[in-house]
Amino acid sequence: MQTVLSITIPFFSIIFLGTFFRARKIFNEEASRIITKFAFFVTLPPYVFLNIVKSSDKNIFQWNFIIRFEIVTILIITFSFLFSKFLFQYNNRRASLFSLNSSYPNYGFLGIPLCILAFGNEAAIPISMILFADTIVLLTFVTFFSSNTNESKIYKNLFFIFMNMIKNPLLVAVLIGFIFIIFNISLYPLIYKVLNILSAAAPPTLLFALGIMLWNKVDIEFVRLITVITIFRLIIHPLLIFSIFYYFPSSISPLWINVAVLSSCLPVAATTFAMAGYYETFIKETSSSILVTTILSTISVSIILYLLL
Repeated sequence: MQTVLSITIPFFSIIFLGTFFRARKIFNEEASRIITKFAFFVTLPPYVFLNIVKSSDKNIFQWNFIIRFEIVTILIITFSFLFSKFLFQYNNRRASLFSLNSSYPNYGFLGIPLCILAFGNEAAIPISMILFADTIVLLTFVTFFSSNTNESKIYKNLFFIFMNMIKNPLLVAVLIGFIFIIFNISLYPLIYKVLNILSAAAPPTLLFALGIMLWNKVDIEFVRLITVITIFRLIIHPLLIFSIFYYFPSSISPLWINVAVLSSCLPVAATTFAMAGYYETFIKETSSSILVTTILSTISVSIILYLLL
């Protein structure tokens, strides 16, 4: 238990420190945007890239692993989509955003630094593979069901998602890291030193930036909705991931399985808020679900780490 607390207490303390500074108005809204951009565009890409290329595990294409993980992702997003239409009588657009909240963990700000902190830089490749595959599957699903039946609108939104993917510094860093591994490319020492300095700042700035973003109020009217999202996000998802890997044995590395289980119990991704803003719906609900699931993930992450370590 001491090992778990040595990971979770410093980790979540930095998050809530960011929230505290935002609440005290030491960081205003503009400053919050700047530090968030700095974390996401400047420190996170070199952090991910260097941990990928430093990994001794060069077997990045473990299709059995990715297929299993995405089977669970598709199950969660499909069931939550249908569930929201039945329980809340949502139209396709709102149901797709509900399902994105239910199935998309916060890999960027939480998953990557947490997995590397818990399991070492060997965890960089599996968490990056999960991030890459999940982003493509989930955002494509949401785009299709949020675009109604207008074919030109679907293509327009798919193009929007594609352009945002290739401009996403995190996904670009993952892709470049994979290319360096595949072609066994060496990094120039001077460039390595610069990237290493930037990457050292990634974990604290990412967590602090996430804490700043959490400064919000939960709308009481969304309690039932957020409860359902939380159950999907922090309970059902990790249980399904655990089941598909542990009850159907394979040759997949235990480290990769541990990364899959830990990453599945993370809170709602910050990306969902951007998607809600783009489609101009489910915005307040998404904001509240990010806040609540992040707070409650202190429990889910601690339990999962206790079982894995």
